[in-house]
Amino acid sequence: MKEHAKILPVISIGFSEAWWHKYYSENNSGKDRRRLLFERFGDVGLGEENPPPPEPYVGGEYGDRFMSAFWGCEIVYIQVQAPAAIILPDAWSRMENLEVPDVETSPIAQKAFEDARKLKERYGYCRAGVNFGGPLNNAVSVFGSDILLACASEPKLAQRVLQKMGEAVLLVHDQIISKINGIDPAETRKGGWGIGNCPVCMISPETYRKVVLPSDLWLRDQFQGEYGLHHCGVFDAYTEVYQPLKPSSLDLGPGTDLRKARKAYPDAKISTYIDVGALSKMSQTDIDALIAQMIDDASPAELFTVISVADAGPEISDETVRTLMTIADRI
Repeated sequence: MKEHAKILPVISIGFSEAWWHKYYSENNSGKDRRRLLFERFGDVGLGEENPPPPEPYVGGEYGDRFMSAFWGCEIVYIQVQAPAAIILPDAWSRMENLEVPDVETSPIAQKAFEDARKLKERYGYCRAGVNFGGPLNNAVSVFGSDILLACASEPKLAQRVLQKMGEAVLLVHDQIISKINGIDPAETRKGGWGIGNCPVCMISPETYRKVVLPSDLWLRDQFQGEYGLHHCGVFDAYTEVYQPLKPSSLDLGPGTDLRKARKAYPDAKISTYIDVGALSKMSQTDIDALIAQMIDDASPAELFTVISVADAGPEISDETVRTLMTIADRI
């Protein structure tokens, strides 16, 4: 194996609700989970022996579905799964008449303000945060496959819907999250920002360029500073159509040709994933070779930041976890 840079990407492992359900109670708090991980894997750097109490925080109970709730979706909680949004009925009629909800009459917005009030009253402060996603992420969560069909068959309608989704993201950022955090949204917009584009792989790169990109660009233009792009599928076919966004960091799905991505975005920080299904069948030799190849392909090393395993389930053995976390000892 060739010599690699002394700077190695961080190895990040996230365990699924099914993993927690098998080995522990899925009802453990974040603090408990960090302690349990230390007891199990502390020798390889996971968890915390004495984790601090969680900060008072608004928004986390909806997982990634706060924006779905803002649009009126019911959020459901299913055992050993993350919160899910129930798509709205009569999607086409709703899309044709879509307007951004009013913060003053939004149940989820008012609940966020009330939760924040109670937390501040008890603890003296609280933070708020939302995983906003991108316009297409939100539209799929709210309207399901109908928005994807609209992208192909009714592009002007789809563009309007996606623009409204972007405007709602900005509204929630400015009038809910920034307000609870006590920060001038104009100042927040000067900092880093980014979007997630998880469903993009369900449409062609050309459809993305013609229909989705305008709303992504509009939202991108509302923020200064660094800009991140999360694309959890294989990135290869979309490499060129994303270039107008000028991302400063890329979070790319498993199986992406990292060498091609690096060539197209020479100055961007890159992070990526190892597919959980493939990982469960890999030996230590296989894992070492894969990560070494990733480092070569995504170099320079200082711009290759994180290799993640998302939603590791019970099929991922403790031995595999230890192999991943001790990679620096071998390459």
